[in-house]
Amino acid sequence: MADYEKQLLEDLDSSDDDDDALVSSKEDSLQQSLADLVAFNATTSPFQVVLEHPDIESVTEYSRLSKVYPLIPMLKAKFEEQSLDDSKTDYLELLAEIDNDAEFQSEEYRFIVTINELSSIINNEILAFSMLLKMQYKLVFPELESLVPNNVDYARIVLIIKQDLVNIKNYETELKTIMTNDKSLLLVISALQQARGGFKLSEGDWNKIVSCALLILKLDEILQQLSNFISSKLAKFAPNVAAIIGPVASSQLLIATGSLKQLALTPACNIPSLGIRDLATSTKTASRNIRQTGYVYHSDLVKYLPPEIQRSVMRIISGKVILAARIDLAKSAPDGKLGEKFKSEIETKIDKLLAPPEQVPNKALPAPIEIKSKKRGGRRFRKMKERFQMSELRKAQNKMEFGKQEDTIMDDFGEEIGLGMSRSGGGNRLGQIQINKNTDARMSKAMAERLHKQKVAANVENFWDEDFDSIILSKPVKNTTPNESESRWLGTSMKSKAKLESNPEKKRKLE
Repeated sequence: MADYEKQLLEDLDSSDDDDDALVSSKEDSLQQSLADLVAFNATTSPFQVVLEHPDIESVTEYSRLSKVYPLIPMLKAKFEEQSLDDSKTDYLELLAEIDNDAEFQSEEYRFIVTINELSSIINNEILAFSMLLKMQYKLVFPELESLVPNNVDYARIVLIIKQDLVNIKNYETELKTIMTNDKSLLLVISALQQARGGFKLSEGDWNKIVSCALLILKLDEILQQLSNFISSKLAKFAPNVAAIIGPVASSQLLIATGSLKQLALTPACNIPSLGIRDLATSTKTASRNIRQTGYVYHSDLVKYLPPEIQRSVMRIISGKVILAARIDLAKSAPDGKLGEKFKSEIETKIDKLLAPPEQVPNKALPAPIEIKSKKRGGRRFRKMKERFQMSELRKAQNKMEFGKQEDTIMDDFGEEIGLGMSRSGGGNRLGQIQINKNTDARMSKAMAERLHKQKVAANVENFWDEDFDSIILSKPVKNTTPNESESRWLGTSMKSKAKLESNPEKKRKLE
């Protein structure tokens, strides 16, 4: 009996060891599969696997093209196991292992680092399969792509309305659970217009669309579970940062920077660049319009926005993330209310960026203020106006006689100039034109003095240039006539005496 009990206990111990070995082997296989997937994604993007597949038209089950879909059952089991086991280390302790060597890092830390990379892979696969879905469903409803920018909502609406665009009003209640009332009404109107010349896909093509849409929903479901798993680890550590960009992006930023303190010290302009692949590789995930396709770009606030405003929104989010990280570091708001407040501010700014520009009506010009202009009057002002007014000759040149050919002349440049009535003067005579002297060109006093000085200097130079042999020397005649200046200062008696001396005949008669 004792031997039987010993054998039974040994069998129980061996069964427990086998179960532990089986669980550990499953965990090792999941970790190895995730590591292989991350390594494969480093060299080949999901866009190359899905969109550049050589036989994409012959594929019926698109789940075969997904690298994440086979790992979904193991990931769900791992998440359930981690959520039930409360004895795992805290997220703060996990971040403390960043600087450790790979040998001393725990399995839980390796798993969290791996699923951080897995979230970007899932986002890229969702984007690739959504592009494939839109390419195929565009034949049925081409305007749906512009009406629904969210890829997951697009797949849900495709599964709801199918190809029945005529009876789309029957699905209006289901559509309102996904989108707002205004957008659902616009969607119904567009579908009814498209139903007039509708195109029906074959059963095989429709089955492909259904499988692609279901695959997108399953990938989104595992992404939400991954987000909830990280959120449970991150809720007590960085609540404000997680409230803005979500737990997945928050965890990625913390692992990329190393700690919450390093994230708080990081400049806001460097936040969008965290998570970008090496620019030298050919498989970088940068889009056509935006280069900074990092962790913030794949957050829920940014990835479904139009490309025109994504760069501005990432700049706004980066500043708020740094503020939230500093608040979490100081532990001034552990409930995360400030993070929710920042998120509401970001959403209002996004709404303003998405809003169309306001139509400003044409504003009429204000009525002019009728104030009499202040003009200077007086004789000087009138004289000045007379100098610049049009002369009578110019006025006559601007007139033409009816029924008579105008006389013309040619100027020095060969241009023909009309004379108008300047020749006839209105009465066939030039003398009838009254010439106004006030319109003549005038010269200032300073200019007149300057020209006079130049003329005097020119005469002196000409004098010395003459030939002196031609000059005839003659004795100058003595001028006995008194000067005017002298007679001005002499008295009357002196003037009479001077006259007598100058005229001797008259002097004799008087004697």
